[in-house]
Amino acid sequence: MLSRRKFIAASGATLALSLVSPKKASAQSLRLRRDLTKMTPDDRFFQQYAEAIARMHQLPESDPRSWRNQAIIHANFCPHGTLDFLQWHRHYLTFFEQICGQLIGEPNFALAYWNWSNQQGRIPEPFFADNPLNVEFWNDPSNYNSPSWGQIDTVGIRRLTENIGVQNLRGGDVFTEDEIEQIRRNSNFNLFSRELEGSPHNVGHVLVGVTRSSPFGHMASGLSPLDPIFWLHHCNVDRIWAEWQAAGNTTPSISNEYNQQFVNAEGDLVRVTANDTRDFTALGFTYETTLSDLTSPVVLAFGAGLDAPTPFLSEFLASADVGLRELGKADNTEVSHIDTATSIPVQADNLLTNLFGSHTFRTNSFLGTPRIAVEGDRILAILKNVTTPSPTDDAIVVEIFVNCPYLSATTPSDDPHYAGTFSFFGQHKPGMGKPEFVIDITNPLRYLAEKGLLVDNLVNIQLMPLAVVPEGRKQASFKVETIEIIRA
Repeated sequence: MLSRRKFIAASGATLALSLVSPKKASAQSLRLRRDLTKMTPDDRFFQQYAEAIARMHQLPESDPRSWRNQAIIHANFCPHGTLDFLQWHRHYLTFFEQICGQLIGEPNFALAYWNWSNQQGRIPEPFFADNPLNVEFWNDPSNYNSPSWGQIDTVGIRRLTENIGVQNLRGGDVFTEDEIEQIRRNSNFNLFSRELEGSPHNVGHVLVGVTRSSPFGHMASGLSPLDPIFWLHHCNVDRIWAEWQAAGNTTPSISNEYNQQFVNAEGDLVRVTANDTRDFTALGFTYETTLSDLTSPVVLAFGAGLDAPTPFLSEFLASADVGLRELGKADNTEVSHIDTATSIPVQADNLLTNLFGSHTFRTNSFLGTPRIAVEGDRILAILKNVTTPSPTDDAIVVEIFVNCPYLSATTPSDDPHYAGTFSFFGQHKPGMGKPEFVIDITNPLRYLAEKGLLVDNLVNIQLMPLAVVPEGRKQASFKVETIEIIRA
């Protein structure tokens, strides 16, 4: 295996906020965002975060830095199901982090990231003990009519307990390190972003916030930032994107401008753009993470640790088609019964040939020369133009299986036919368009191929909607306009 390499920013500076764009300041160390799940209960972060939240609550209602006003920013402006989902939320986290630091007199204060892959995705003891994070300063009423989300009425409850993390809940398989690493290996930003948003991000909001039929907890709504765990949930989403960037992947230019949506540490409105987020060290922070080595049998066959291709490997890579290729698609399917599978047959051309092809990608190399790795091609199912459930429907997660002859609502996620899970969050907003969901179906396809069960290149994509709250009405429906199967 390639040696694990520490992800450290060697240079950079804290952000000097302006009304035009972020600029690097000099002679300042980067704010270091650490793993929440590895902190001891007496870690100074908890005291600092609780103090910051308390001070935000003490600000007058007119101050845009107050706890409620910071949450309202999300309800009014947050984009979901768009190409700038990651960029907008990176700005949101950064300005919030600096507001916290300003209010508590700690300019180097850094948020922590809630690592769903560690400790079964549990959140630490201070969020449950006699602590301001849990008792006084997160149980705010929502009661807000958002121009984007409509009327929001949620309460301060969570589905998690000291002994139950997100991995312990049905749908929680999307939070394992293997699943996260699989997302990180996708070098196409559009696909990477949509998979990261639709699976761990959306599922996290839904599983944490939906504890009963009504009312939901804050995390299930546009006012999810009223729950302090929101900021740490999104910090982990941002960490995964930062690791993806550090591996040498490219975030495309997106010129979206966010004019007077955010405020800086002094409470002044700012004007920033999506492109301002592409260099996170310019925003003054980094992560303490170590990215898992991305290797494959092909890499090991050529030797570990290649900093540049050998002539033979260069010829091999040049001959490989590493772009996106559509293998097949199906149209117009309605899914309307919770606990009942809907099967969508897709004829995929040359499936076996594409399934066992190969492609290249970059390993983490933030401090040195980018490393090249090779693995088998990935086959993805893209659910396009999805008409979302009604806001009055039961909250659901949707598990995806492939060619499973015995599929039922109790089929576990460790079944070899299982591919992934997605959920709906933020797609009820008027004018946001219809979302897309990206599901990696490579593993079940390889299992079927090895068993000789792939017949005539026919792939049955099976959608199994499951109610988050089993005692609900079990009523929900959505429509998938198109499913495309592509090789990436």
